[in-house]
Amino acid sequence: MSENQEDIDTLIFSLSDRQKAAFGALVCERLLPQYRAFCEAANWGSLAVYQEGLVLLYSSAVDEFDIPAATALLEKLAAVSPTFGQHQSLALPYAIDACVALGEALQFLTDKQESHVSNCATAATESVSQFVSDYLGLDPDSRTFAAAMAADPFMLAETARQRRLLEALLQRHEFDGASIQQLRQLNGTGSIIDLARLR
Repeated sequence: MSENQEDIDTLIFSLSDRQKAAFGALVCERLLPQYRAFCEAANWGSLAVYQEGLVLLYSSAVDEFDIPAATALLEKLAAVSPTFGQHQSLALPYAIDACVALGEALQFLTDKQESHVSNCATAATESVSQFVSDYLGLDPDSRTFAAAMAADPFMLAETARQRRLLEALLQRHEFDGASIQQLRQLNGTGSIIDLARLR
């Protein structure tokens, strides 16, 4: 585990359950474009299911956790999550990461195990790691791999985003529609990677 990931985990474990649900939603919302790119390329999947997951996570930051709804959504997500070998698309591995992240965040709503939130955050950084490795043509066995990865602008931006969100969340103990909207603005928009670089 990298030092950055350890720092992020420390912050995650300091959050309340509702703060963790909000963080999961924010992480997954920026992964939605990866899943969308795959759905459009493969003509398969369901953006509606992914978006339903985001809505449930955000509402869980404001209201009580709806365990039956989260459990039902996990089943629906499993049915629309791609797997390797099932489809051919440059976006496939990144769509898988997006679905893993959302699945972990939804699983947190069912059992409140904070490791799921850490896994959600890790899925995002691993997605960036895969992308950086692909577009730079890095050799994972190279001695310079870790340094090149840590210094890449995409990785720096993602770890900074997660840290920024966590620090903002630690300042908020109650959520309403307005505070969620403020957090979403802080989160930014668009994909955390640039699939066009891989074409």
